Amino acid sequence: MSDTPRRQNRKIETAAGFGPHLVETRMSKLRREVPNLIRKNRRLLVRPAFWRILPQIAAARMRNRTSVDDQVFRFVGTHHKVMTTYFSAVLRLLGYGLRLPYEKNYSNMPSTSARLVLAMHSKLELTELAPYRGVHIMRDPRDMIVSGYHYHKWTHEAWARRPDQNGVSYQQKLNDTDKDSGLFLEIDHFIFFYRALLEDWDMNDPDTLEIAYEDLMGADRDQCYLNIFTHLGFEGRDLELAVDLMRLFEAGSRSGLKSNKVSEKSHMRSGRSGQWKAELNDSHIAYIETELGPVLRKFGY
Repeated sequence: MSDTPRRQNRKIETAAGFGPHLVETRMSKLRREVPNLIRKNRRLLVRPAFWRILPQIAAARMRNRTSVDDQVFRFVGTHHKVMTTYFSAVLRLLGYGLRLPYEKNYSNMPSTSARLVLAMHSKLELTELAPYRGVHIMRDPRDMIVSGYHYHKWTHEAWARRPDQNGVSYQQKLNDTDKDSGLFLEIDHFIFFYRALLEDWDMNDPDTLEIAYEDLMGADRDQCYLNIFTHLGFEGRDLELAVDLMRLFEAGSRSGLKSNKVSEKSHMRSGRSGQWKAELNDSHIAYIETELGPVLRKFGY
């Protein structure tokens, strides 16, 4: 964690419901998730790169080893609306190919057997995981807020549809109010979940590589891919497989979404950076500056 003392913030609550979990059958979950999976990856099967990478994965499993010490804990830390789906696909297949136990993690401590982890919210007790090598992916919080607002209005994720004590879900609240008020709800939701974490984040940890979302979406993203997996300790054919998986699962390659297009009911509505400038008004921007200004400057936004 950072040595910088955290300022005394005004307490922020979230409008999301934290009532009983919704009961969902396996079949209903499949009906909800499979169409979304198809939409996100509909172009993969027609891409030659997909068929070329299958033998690479098989060959990696045949090698049944990695070029780094198996005791090293490797993680990629993301945040909501910061390429979680993308890295989930890449790391799952990489873990399978290299026989590295993979885990998608939401809380502080992954299982003791995990060696390749996607930390969905970057909430890890790193002092208890050494030795480790990690990568932290950060995006402009203002774009995360805008992306989250649009996504939460239609998402099928169970938490967004969970009712509060009055029987109203976060999704209903967003859809029952105007955009101006809905964005304020989303700002508070972001503050509730991420402000303290980001204020305390250690930017100087030599074992954790900081990568900007904007660079991963830019023209030099191939170099970012190399930097990520080289830092995690991969080399040779293992490194090549990791980079090829990153290329394969790029948003436009698997979904057909062009970088300058917006798809309202898509997990990745738009990959553009700076979209907040057209979506947030002066009141939103001033409120974000008051509550998240130190976070913005800490991460260079």
